[in-house]
Amino acid sequence: MLVRDLSLRDAIGDLVDNSVDAARMLLEKRDATVKEDAEVLLSEFDYEALKVTITANPQEFIIEDNCGGMTVETARNYAFRFGRSSKADKTPGSLGQFGIGMKRALFKLGNNFSIVSRTRTNAFTLNVDVNEWAEQTDWKFTMSDYDEDAPPVAAGEQGTRISITNLLPDVAGQFGNPKFITNLSVEIENENVYNIQKGLTIGVNGQRLSARPLEILTSPDFTSGYFEQSIPIMDKMGKDVEVSVRYIVGVGDPVLADGGWYIFCNDRLVTGTGPDQSPVSGWTGRQSDGGPIYHDQYERFRGYVFISSVDASLLPWNTTKNSMDMDSKLYQGIRAKMIEMMRPVISFLNNLKKEREADNPEENRPLHDRIAKTKVVALSTINKDSPQIAAQFEAPKEQMAKQKKSQQVIRYEESKTRIDRVKKVLNVNTLPEVGQRTFEYFYENEVQ
Repeated sequence: MLVRDLSLRDAIGDLVDNSVDAARMLLEKRDATVKEDAEVLLSEFDYEALKVTITANPQEFIIEDNCGGMTVETARNYAFRFGRSSKADKTPGSLGQFGIGMKRALFKLGNNFSIVSRTRTNAFTLNVDVNEWAEQTDWKFTMSDYDEDAPPVAAGEQGTRISITNLLPDVAGQFGNPKFITNLSVEIENENVYNIQKGLTIGVNGQRLSARPLEILTSPDFTSGYFEQSIPIMDKMGKDVEVSVRYIVGVGDPVLADGGWYIFCNDRLVTGTGPDQSPVSGWTGRQSDGGPIYHDQYERFRGYVFISSVDASLLPWNTTKNSMDMDSKLYQGIRAKMIEMMRPVISFLNNLKKEREADNPEENRPLHDRIAKTKVVALSTINKDSPQIAAQFEAPKEQMAKQKKSQQVIRYEESKTRIDRVKKVLNVNTLPEVGQRTFEYFYENEVQ
């Protein structure tokens, strides 16, 4: 199996995506369960109880989750066959099904791997020596053990454990490099920022990953822009599949690195290093089709767009899931809506700058006063029924009170010779100093 074009980082990312897929599918089923005697007790599951743990060192790589596990049927008919069957069920909001693929990811890391998975009533073990497997003519995977009628186990015991040993030399070298592990943790953290905020636990080498807060400021004076749409897209079988898009725009704290557009595909942050601040999301400069070029004036801007589909292959991202496809007509339409929704926020931030730069005291900055009274709201709590949302962003339009000037300018002319003589006596070098000192002298001696 060809893996030369596959990066180690992307291979690990796809394995993480598989675990996140499992968590999402589990919760989708939980939300759809209405019978108390349902076969799977999905009410036991919650994002805050789910976790994905990664161990990476020169001897082994392990990724383990308690996200519900994989059935024997799924492993036999879909996960470990070459090519994806058209009959394979689509995981709602999947990530890993579109991208690198689990088999390629495993082959990228090492020569031996073991997979142990447990659902409530299914269990299987698969042990593979890649070199021996490659010598086969049929390239089949054979389970070491399986049980499709296993005794039921509780939610916390349901999940999948993948361990890879006899690592490839380059992989072992990377896993022994602390900098690689740090960078890996940061990238996984950023890509899964929304799921982490919702409660999913992800850990790397014993360290629990945290994520930058995804927040928006709100108050009776500030209404966040919110819009949802559903777009039918034809899949490979000629069937229309809905792609849903949710937009949220508003303001946040003034942090330059946190401003911009956060673009999510099936809840995964596509621009894994943080928000996009480039023409991809509309920061083009006013001479082009978008808004201004991103800089510190717009550090309070917060834009979030969630693009979701049951069929991840229809999402407008590239195959490695690290950028948007600018040639996609779907994304071109989404981007146009993003630009439309960002404009009222940009207008407000322009007014905020004018107020800040004007020659007036801080107590005469009404927009700053209003924004200081906002409260932080977590993005994961915002939906179409939330208070303080509208079709577009709304903010106060107050203007500064006109300032009464308490000081005036005095101007007079004199010859350079006489001014130079005064400078010498006063021991000053500039004309403003001459004017100020001579006025003070007259005032102290003739007025007071």
